[in-house]
Amino acid sequence: MVKLIFMLKRKDGISPQAFREHYEGSHVKLAQKYIGHLLERYVRNYPLQAVLNPSNQSQDAGTSPITSEYDVITEMYLRDALAVQEMSRIFNDPDINPILVEDELKFLDRASTLMLVCDQVDTGTV
Repeated sequence: MVKLIFMLKRKDGISPQAFREHYEGSHVKLAQKYIGHLLERYVRNYPLQAVLNPSNQSQDAGTSPITSEYDVITEMYLRDALAVQEMSRIFNDPDINPILVEDELKFLDRASTLMLVCDQVDTGTV
C-alpha cells in the first residue's frame, strides 16, 4: 500500500467554509470520477486547532492555539506503485488535466500544494 499525503491551502479571498464546500462538493467528485478506481481510501482532514509543542505544558512555551499553515491534509491510499503511476498518467492526460486545473484554480493556492509519498507504520490500537 502506498500512502500519499497532500497538504493544501485555500487561495486568497476564499473563506475556510467556502474552501471546504468546494473541495467536498466538486474536487472530491472529480477525484472519484477519474481515479476512484485506484483509491483504497480517500480521507480529508480539516484542522480545527494547531498547538505548537503540545507535550510542553508550561503556559509560556507555545501551548496557545496557532493557525495551521494548511486548510486540509488529504490522505490517498493506493494499492501499489503501479497505481500511483496510473494516477499520475490520468492527472497528466491532456483531456483530464485541464478539467482538474480549472477546478483547482477556483479554490486552491496551487503553488503551496505539497505532496508527500509516505511509508506508513501502524502500531495498531493502543
